[in-house]
Amino acid sequence: MQKNKVPLVSVIIPTYKRSETLPCTIESVLNQTYPYIEIIVVDDNGAGTEFQLATEDRLKKYIETEKIIYIKHTINKNGSAARNTGFNVCHGEYINFMDDDDIMLNDKITTQIDIL
Repeated sequence: MQKNKVPLVSVIIPTYKRSETLPCTIESVLNQTYPYIEIIVVDDNGAGTEFQLATEDRLKKYIETEKIIYIKHTINKNGSAARNTGFNVCHGEYINFMDDDDIMLNDKITTQIDIL
């Protein structure tokens, strides 16, 4: 890391059949005190399935306002593949994997960046 360069943190959230918990998860990332974050949600439900459609509908406001990068798998590949998909498109110097039903404390990323 170059001196005085503020690193981007990529938060990768794979999701499968949990559209109801995703907004709280995403909001906890958006409410971080650290401002340089990209959020990548990888929908592993399979394109066109009822779960994928529910997830996309629930995330519509985040997608339209470009608060997240939303990627959908055409078929269910599993959590590891979804994490790899997110990793392959992220731009962050640091990566934070997060489950689709987790919540971050507001200063989690700031604390980790300070320590690193």
